[in-house]
Amino acid sequence: MHHVSRRPIALTAAALSIGALAVSGCGSSSSAATSPATTPAASTPTTTAAPTTTAAGSGATVTSSLTEFKIASAPASVPAGRVTFKVSNDGKIKHQFTVIRTDKSAATVLSAHNPNDDIAGARAEIASLAPGATKTLVVKNLKAGHYAIVCALPGHYQSGMHEDFTVQ
Repeated sequence: MHHVSRRPIALTAAALSIGALAVSGCGSSSSAATSPATTPAASTPTTTAAPTTTAAGSGATVTSSLTEFKIASAPASVPAGRVTFKVSNDGKIKHQFTVIRTDKSAATVLSAHNPNDDIAGARAEIASLAPGATKTLVVKNLKAGHYAIVCALPGHYQSGMHEDFTVQ
């Protein structure tokens, strides 16, 4: 009756009410069984309130996929506090993952010519992620504001490996 694959959707929904729609849209490549999101309200009884408490106690979880040359994270906005990024390299070459607090857009936060400089505002980083690998990055106290998530490896940022992210 209850599917283990639905639990991450319930946790995401607890973090952000529209998060379940974002995860089911982006998560369809990792789990085809959860892609039909036409009846999430009907299949989410009050018994799923227990994971909500767990999610609030441990903070928000963001799933990020790195490919050539894109970063796709869901949800794109989370509450301030502890944020866990589950980052997978779904590409064929090594990538990097840096979370930067900035007022600039992700497309303009780094130098187009030399993006691998010391990054002002960097809050957390996975310096190297091999193809097929997954790592977890926990940021204990992410404050409200605008962030850029980037891959600052030479050529990657310039090729579009960046995205905007919001902490509320």
